[in-house]
This record gives sequence, structure tokens and C-alpha cells, in this order.
Amino acid sequence: MSRLGFNNKSVVYHGEACLGELDVIPTADKTFHFPNNEIRIHHFSQLSERCPPLSVLLAISSLPVRCKLESSSPVKQPLLDLHAACFYELKTAVVVIGDEEVHLVAMPSKLKRFPCFWCCLVPSRLYNACLGMLNMRCLSIVFDLDETLIVANTMRSFEDRIEVLTGWIGQESDPVRVSGMTSELKRYVEDRALLKQYAENDVVTDSGQTYNVKLEDVPVNAAGNERVQRPVIRLPEKNVVLTRINPEIRDTSVLVRLRPAWEDLRSYLIAKGRKRFEVFVCTMAERDYALEMWRLLDPGAHLIGPKQLLTRVVCVKSGARKSLLNVFQDRNCHPRMAMVIDDRLKVWEEKDQPRVHVVPAFTPYYAPQAETASAVPVLCVARNVACNVRGGFFKEFDENLIRRVSEHFHEDEVLNLPPAPDVCNYLMSEDASFVPNGNTSAPMADGMNGPEVTQRLNQQDARNVDLKSERSQPLVPTASIYGPPSFRSMMPSDKPSLLGPIQGPEIASRQRAGYHPLSHGIASSFSAGIQPLISEPKNDEVFHGYGLQKKNLQQAGQPSDVGVPHNPPFLNNKRGPTDSGNSNLLQPSLSVGVLQEIGQRCGSKVEYRSILSSSRDWPFSYEVLFTGEKVGVGMGKTRKDAQQQAAENALRSLADKYVAHVISQSETVKKDPDNEVENGFLWESDADESPVKDASEVAEMRRSSNSTGQLVQKLPRSVEVSPDSKRVITCRMGW
Repeated sequence: MSRLGFNNKSVVYHGEACLGELDVIPTADKTFHFPNNEIRIHHFSQLSERCPPLSVLLAISSLPVRCKLESSSPVKQPLLDLHAACFYELKTAVVVIGDEEVHLVAMPSKLKRFPCFWCCLVPSRLYNACLGMLNMRCLSIVFDLDETLIVANTMRSFEDRIEVLTGWIGQESDPVRVSGMTSELKRYVEDRALLKQYAENDVVTDSGQTYNVKLEDVPVNAAGNERVQRPVIRLPEKNVVLTRINPEIRDTSVLVRLRPAWEDLRSYLIAKGRKRFEVFVCTMAERDYALEMWRLLDPGAHLIGPKQLLTRVVCVKSGARKSLLNVFQDRNCHPRMAMVIDDRLKVWEEKDQPRVHVVPAFTPYYAPQAETASAVPVLCVARNVACNVRGGFFKEFDENLIRRVSEHFHEDEVLNLPPAPDVCNYLMSEDASFVPNGNTSAPMADGMNGPEVTQRLNQQDARNVDLKSERSQPLVPTASIYGPPSFRSMMPSDKPSLLGPIQGPEIASRQRAGYHPLSHGIASSFSAGIQPLISEPKNDEVFHGYGLQKKNLQQAGQPSDVGVPHNPPFLNNKRGPTDSGNSNLLQPSLSVGVLQEIGQRCGSKVEYRSILSSSRDWPFSYEVLFTGEKVGVGMGKTRKDAQQQAAENALRSLADKYVAHVISQSETVKKDPDNEVENGFLWESDADESPVKDASEVAEMRRSSNSTGQLVQKLPRSVEVSPDSKRVITCRMGW
């Protein structure tokens, strides 16, 4: 398109027929004009059932109206017919300019000066796609796969996780932690046994019942042209499916656990034969694997049709961020009309993050009861969120946008047009900065994810692959407050393996020999010289977007003798705190942070559970559970306010219990200064920081517990809880 000048008149053509001449009145974009001052109509848009064309164009373009067309000379009848047809049939005349479309929208006129049009510019094909969705009251929803909807493992990944857990159990002295890890290990071993039966014999025996494989047709694969059959065993009672990515290679056998309540969410999306959402998948997994995982989730191809599958299942390369523009590269939806279901936020482009509903990672081995512990399962919450988003979007679209657009005339100012609805305005997700106990995930990933899938399926014998060849990004450490040490890639594109160290001389000898149990498929988390847990200061600087502590970067850049950083700090969470000036996430309140710190130091779980509110003025209500016991309740006008209030009340309750315990034990406290551990607490050894010794100090602490700020200053200076013990508070204090 030439931008060398502007002519106020352009000739209108439909095909080769000349319809007449119209004046071009510029609006916001003074440089826009039609090539050669000719308006050549290429085609007409689809007829709209209910939505005025201008409302659709406003919904899919940030600056839709580029100019106005009107006539200052005697008008020819063909132009009047063009205007009438577009106006009454709710369609537009489309002029194609390069890879964009200019839609001529017929407008009413206060002065009865017909014909008159507004010209709106949008990417080609986008208008028809969004028009159909808006007419059907349909939005788009984008799903992640691994740890969001499924957890999958091969024999190799099972063996790695079993090996790591066995090592952890051998080094752990706390019987509570040993019991938890032993239960987790048992679940891995049981599923590995099922997968082994399937991989070797195509038969599975479970609970005395034998299941044989059934050959299932795969209509579409990554090549897009071959029809294959896969041997599949489904165990619906366990939400387990066994499949083989490459039917000819038994080593590609995979055991897949489907997230509970997926059927409820899937049924909502297609209830009564009417699509409420157009479905897409965006994953970092290998393509054949991603297509098969989605086939298992949608066996009847009701959510994504076979002809759409190859374009709607989008696989992102390792190191790249997910993007809605990339998901909609065929221009079948606008990002404003889409929401995302994912267990991680930072893997998405910043501009798309407000449209992401973040769900807790699916951990069927580490926390099998997590999905059923809440009154509403995770995917049912996601379904409710999607329902609210859809309702809020179309309420705004119908009652505000369409109504106000119908009141506009050709002579009105373009700047007075109403704003377009956006999914992010109705996505009422939980505060992403809130992390119960500071822990967003299990100490290690329950299944394969991201680039690990490709390595597991394509490099089965790569036991000693050089770490530098596994990842193109430099490895940098992140902070952690729970679980063994680990590290991950700087870019948040790969889901972390979270596999920590196994301490002991036998591991050191393996490291010196160059043996890394996890080096095939995912970067090993074993490193020489790993240090014990050290509490990090709360005011450390963080990098914007990734939550990586600046002070650790130099340390991470120093290579060790096994090709990984020395002394990597601990993994904190997938979505660490970001720069407050550049993030739309609010930092947790002081009370929430202190409660998380107490839970961390005690090795206890802090949970926030939503409950029904009894007040109309305070619609949100939360209770706080500390190791399963309710210690506080809070209400507020927002989820964040309710959680903060609940945390403050919980702190007061815990402080009262602590003071009561100290009073009852004050006479029996040993006075031996060499004994560092007293009544389950590890007292600080500084001379000016002494433990509670008399009733006067206890009374002072009771008075201080009435103020959250005073409590924060008092407790950390008075006691130091051993990070290696889970029983300090729960067992010895009876909480």
C-alpha cells in the first residue's frame, strides 16, 4: 500500500463494475488511504445472525475505524443498493489489502446522507472466524497438558523417580517424612509394575482382573497422513490409560494418569451439543506425544475435530514462551476472546498472562488426595471459572457494546466508541502470589514434561548424556523452602524435574565417576558440594518475570566438576515473586508471609480453604488449616482480603497456643547452656538472644501477640525451628 499522499475521493469497484465515487474522511489514522484511490470490493462477509458488524470489529481490533466514506456529489443507485444491502443484512463489503481486510460498515445517518460507511481494518480471515463465535456465544479455551490435565511416565522415568526416592528415604531420619516418601514410592512401584506388564505382554492384571489391549484407530498423527492403530488399555476406575506412542517400539509405552473431574469439564464444554468454547492445546511436549495425550483426553474428537487437530494442538519449542498469537496463527480467534488453563503462569508471554487461570500442578504420586481434599475438585473450579468468564464477557458484549454501537451514527466521533470486552476482565483467579507454605509443587515432578518427553521416547539408552547437550539455556539456581536441592533452566520453558540430591559417600563416588541418574532426558539435579538448607533473606532482589535471585547468578555461573553449578539453592516455586513495578501480581501480606514462614520452619502444611460466607457484605470467606487443624477464619470483599484476614487470625491463635505451652513448660526447661535443643526448639546461640525463661517474659509475649507486627518481630528472635524436623510443632506442642 502506498503511503505517499491522501486523496479525498476514491472510486468504488465491485469486480470490474464501477459503482460510483465516495469521499474519504480520515479519522485517527491520518496516513491511511486506499491503493491508487480505488476501493475494490473483493467479497462480502458472512451474514450476522445477531451481532452488528461494527460490534464484532470493535471486539477484535484495537484501532478498528481508519476512515469514513460518504458522498458529496449526486449518488449513483449501485452505491445506495450496496449500503442498503450491508445495513439490513448485517454484512460488510470487504476490500483486501495485502494480508489485511478493510471492512466497509454501513452506518445510519442523522442527516440522511446516504450512502455512508465506516472503514475498519483487521487481519484477514479473523472477522469471519470471530463473527461465528460471537453469534454462537462462544469463546476459546487453551489447555496445557503435562501436570495440568495429565501425568505420564515411561519405564525409564519411573525408574529414575524410584531411584531418587529410595535414596532420599535412606538418608532421612524423620519418620514422618520417611512414611510419606515410602507411600509415594509404593505408588510409583505399583504403576511401574502395571506399565511393565503392558510393555512386555500387552496385558495388565490389576486387583485380580485381567485387561487386554484394544487396538484404537488414530485418525491423525504428526505426519498428518498416516492412519495407525495403537494398543491401548483403559482402567477407568483409576483414571489410568496405557498407550504406546510408537506402536512398533515397546520402549515408547506410557502410563498416563488423567486428572480427576476432567470428564466434568469436558462435558461442560460440549453440553447439549452446543459448543461453549472452541478448544486449543498449547504444550511444550513432542508432537506425536501431544496428539496421543489429547486423543486419550478427547477420544470421540468432540472438542477438536480430526480436520482441526493438527492446527489446534500447538507444540512450543524448548526455550520459547507460549503465546496466544502463536496458538491462533491461523487467525481463528482473537486473544481478547480466549482464556488459558495451565499450571504455570510465567511460561506465557506477559501480555497473555492476565488471561491464564493457574491451577495447582497435578501430583497423583506425591499428593494423591489433593484432588479430592477440597469440596470442589481443581478442574471443577476451572469449569466454574470458565463459566463465569463466558457469562461476564457476553453480558458486557450484549448489554454495553452492542447497545452503545446501535446508538452511534455516521456523524458521531469515533473516539466515543465503547471499549471492547476482554476475557482478562472477568478471569477471577486466585492470587497467583499466594503459595500455601511457600510450596507450589512436589519435591520432584510426578511425570514427564516438556523436552523430557522427547528424550524419554527417542533416546532410551542415553544414560550418560552430557548435560550441556541437554539444554541450550544456561543453568541458574532458584530459591526453595521445601524439599531437597535442585536447579532448573533459566527460561521457564521446561517444567522442573525438582529432583534433589541423595547425600552420602556412595553418591559422591557416583558423581566422581560421571554417573547421573537423571541425565537421560532431563538435566540431572545431582551436584557435588550441595549444601544444607539455608534460610534466604526475605528482601533479596529478584529478576523480573522469573523470580531468580540476583545474588545467586554469579555462583550459578561457576561450573562444577560435573558440569552443573556448585551449591545450587533450592527451588522456590514456578511463579516466583516479580518486580513490583513491572508485575500485575500483588505481593502477599505480612501476615500471610509470616504464616508461610512458620509452616516452612515447622515442616508443616498451611492450607487456605474456601468456605461459604454468611455475610452479603463479605462474599469471600477462608479458613486456615495448620497440619490439618483449623487455626483461623477470615472474610473479605475479595479473595485476597479474606486470606489476609484469615492469616492474621491464625497468627494470633498460634501465638496464644505457643504462649500457653511456654507457661506450662517454663518450670521444666533445662538451664544447660550447652544443650541447644530444648522442648523441640533450636535456640539461637547468640549471647544477646536467649530463650524464654520466666513468666514476665511470657506475659510480655502474650501482650505482643495482639499485634501482628510485634509478633513478627518477637517469634523469629525468640525461637528457631529446625528445618529438618516435621514434628517440632505438631508432635511436641500438640497442635
